[in-house]
Amino acid sequence: MWYTDAMQGDYLKKPLIALVVFLLLMVNCLFPVNKPMVPVPLEDITQPSMFLVNYNKIYILEHAKIYIYSLKDFKLIKTFGRAGEGPREFKYRKDAAFPMAISFHENQLLVNSPNKLTYFDLEGNYIRELNVKKVDRILYPFDNKYIGLGSTSGINHRIFMGFTVFEKDFSAKKIVFVSDFEVSNPRSITLPVTNYFYKPVYKGKIYINTSSDEFRINVYDKNGNQDYVINKKYAKIKVPANYEDEVMDFIVKSPKFQKAYDYFKKILNIREYFPPIRDLQILDDSIYVITFKRDGSLWECLRLDLKGNEIGRTFVKLNRVKHFSFYPLLYSVYKEKIYSLVEDEVDETWKIHVVTF
Repeated sequence: MWYTDAMQGDYLKKPLIALVVFLLLMVNCLFPVNKPMVPVPLEDITQPSMFLVNYNKIYILEHAKIYIYSLKDFKLIKTFGRAGEGPREFKYRKDAAFPMAISFHENQLLVNSPNKLTYFDLEGNYIRELNVKKVDRILYPFDNKYIGLGSTSGINHRIFMGFTVFEKDFSAKKIVFVSDFEVSNPRSITLPVTNYFYKPVYKGKIYINTSSDEFRINVYDKNGNQDYVINKKYAKIKVPANYEDEVMDFIVKSPKFQKAYDYFKKILNIREYFPPIRDLQILDDSIYVITFKRDGSLWECLRLDLKGNEIGRTFVKLNRVKHFSFYPLLYSVYKEKIYSLVEDEVDETWKIHVVTF
């Protein structure tokens, strides 16, 4: 033969390399790698308060206005809503503890504003509204009843954040849970707090995080009777020593709170450990729990089945927690992806981040 042994080795290698490249391409096609999506800016948004992803759309609440974007290309589809007392207007109060909220019910967008429920189709077209007198709650309809979140009477007639089941005519049926967060003329405020501003109903059940000290979610039936309890062992996360200084610094710089500095300093208590649960969402037969465990600007998210068995965990980019506030709520789970709306403080824009479970 006229070619050398080295040349013969090269000829033998070429088919092998081609085969390896082909196999790698096939593996990539069959098992594609989930690459993090480059954050997408939404230039229309300035002060969002709620963020939902569903039905291949993005819904953002900002003051008394709602934005609808396409999830496919993140283009703005429609804006609607304004503050007012009339029909199709929202009773927006900027200084309220929970001025407005949006959620979904039976393929409709439900807007909660003080003493009013307004229903829209998924394109933002008006359907109907209900004026709800004497029930200043965030209301979630289910099984011809409502579960309401808001001011609830507790021990010694003190007012705390809590959940109450209401009948179809909005008469109170049963107080399901009263938290330790006092909301009216508080005698004490204990921080950090867990968040309760999530839709708690799923397939006729009510899911409530009922402890600031333990990882515990109580599950109730439609009448508010306890069905079962999800209890998980979770390593406690110690609150840093400078946390109280951060809180007081926030009060000094806040136009809303700075005049009450001495009052807050007197009633403020700081927990030794963070609550195990910061927030949760229930959908797709799963419970998604945001904890206080962090990796820089990333927050831990656990995915559990409806009985509390862990399915997976990941980390999600979220905004910093604001003291004394449950707002804004700027993450949403949809089709096993977690979408979050995060402010880029460098270029002062809001950007959508996506993590796949």
